[in-house]
Amino acid sequence: MFIVAIRTLEWAFLKEPLKRHLRPANSTPSLVMDALDLATNIRGIGWSWSKGAYVPPETRPTSSRSAFCSYVLLSTLVHGFICGILHIALQAFAPEVSTVPGGGTIFDASLPPLIRYVRSSIIAVAAAFGIYSILQFSYSVCTLIGVAVFRQDPAQWPPVIQAPWLATSVRDFWSRRWHQLFRRSFIVLGGWPLSILFGHFGYIFGSFLASGIFHHAIVLMFNGSTEIWCMLFSFGMMAAGIVLEGAFMSLTGRRVGGWKGWLWTMAWLLVWGNLMVDGNARAGMMVSPSMLDSASPARAVIERYVSVFDKWLHTIA
Repeated sequence: MFIVAIRTLEWAFLKEPLKRHLRPANSTPSLVMDALDLATNIRGIGWSWSKGAYVPPETRPTSSRSAFCSYVLLSTLVHGFICGILHIALQAFAPEVSTVPGGGTIFDASLPPLIRYVRSSIIAVAAAFGIYSILQFSYSVCTLIGVAVFRQDPAQWPPVIQAPWLATSVRDFWSRRWHQLFRRSFIVLGGWPLSILFGHFGYIFGSFLASGIFHHAIVLMFNGSTEIWCMLFSFGMMAAGIVLEGAFMSLTGRRVGGWKGWLWTMAWLLVWGNLMVDGNARAGMMVSPSMLDSASPARAVIERYVSVFDKWLHTIA
């Protein structure tokens, strides 16, 4: 409903009709199906309005529908298993966060600052990979339904994410490697309005401002008393990182990249990613159960070794 509402708002300001250039193989044009696809196609794959949006290169077998579906099914199982493993690990690593209904912070005040941040960073990285896995799992399930059940063309379901851990700049991470599912919505809600007032800077900060508000709305569903500043500030700093990279290019004539760019990107994401994950944890999101981890045969092993590692961190402190 969120996507449909944003689309309706955007359509009110269109200057020319939207055109569809990608349809399922051997299908006949249908006004009803076009309208349905236009309203629900989050990235606008196959539509003129998505021109310029980055789509990761295809790495799955597309020679036949059966080969494609088999690969996607395997991806679904693998990422579902990984997501379950990481969710178990997170709950075992921070029981004070995952067992209290209202949630709690990932920053353990009983630890010295350095070890406290190392511990919170491990939790943040595990949470990031958990989000990556659940995104891949969910998208693979939808891809299977679309291609196997509704006989859509695999080209209508291109990859959704591209190895975000290999990003060599903050811009590369957010504009290419992380998923672009809500990119258009954030641009419409925040990027375009603020660009009118503040130009390019307004476009960048406005888009991340809309993203911060969106993620805060999700957190509110778990805990209505969660502060809004956490998401706004952490996503705002992602915009600041992109602006800093632009300033670096203006001063040096070189883009941020290479191994130095990778170190910079991972450090920036880790610093503010801690704040994002902490906001989710304090809202109680880690408390929620998951069918993916409840069915995992590795639960006992993971809980044991993660708990031992966490106790070791407290011992050396």
